[in-house]
Amino acid sequence: MEFDNSNLYDRVYIYLRDKILYSQLKPGSRIDYHQITDELKVSRTPVRDALNRLQQDGLVEVKPRSGSYVSTPQVKDIVDIYDLRKALERQAVELAALNISKDTLTSLLEEANQVESAIKRGETNSFFQADRNLHRTIIRHSNNQRLISIMDNLEMQIKWFGIIMTRNLDRPLQANDMHKKILHALLHSKINKAQLLMEEHIEEIKQSILSDYS
Repeated sequence: MEFDNSNLYDRVYIYLRDKILYSQLKPGSRIDYHQITDELKVSRTPVRDALNRLQQDGLVEVKPRSGSYVSTPQVKDIVDIYDLRKALERQAVELAALNISKDTLTSLLEEANQVESAIKRGETNSFFQADRNLHRTIIRHSNNQRLISIMDNLEMQIKWFGIIMTRNLDRPLQANDMHKKILHALLHSKINKAQLLMEEHIEEIKQSILSDYS
């Protein structure tokens, strides 16, 4: 594989990020600079820049005098991230309810209905895209820039854990069903119910991921 020089740094970052997210680079594995530079036909500089960004995303750990490694999620990391996410997204639901249109909610509900059929056919990619779209849409409509910024910082780790979760088809179906319940509650202006459902939804995700590490 070879990259052109346009947006070289971003391309190297996306390439390495996706290899980690989709387990082509396994948690705990050492990242070989020489292999990557040879594979992509690039210098060490864009690779180093990409690894620095991935470290900020929480996907890479740099060990002094040892090298760069794919992060290995720890139980406490998962608990901390999802407890924070639960509190923030509960608040996002309350704030978004003031701003999000019925048309937007209806569109998200239609997407969830389509995704249900795809999951039953064994296709999880559409679920994952719809999942992130729903959560991002609610967060964006909170109109709270600090909340949005914090959630952006957690995005890569949430995405990584989410892909782990989709390995069991029962989990995407369960999550998609919760999405529909949240959307129905918002469409009927049952804000407190939507908040409680969002908390339950994220707690279920946390417990599903933790069960893989037990």
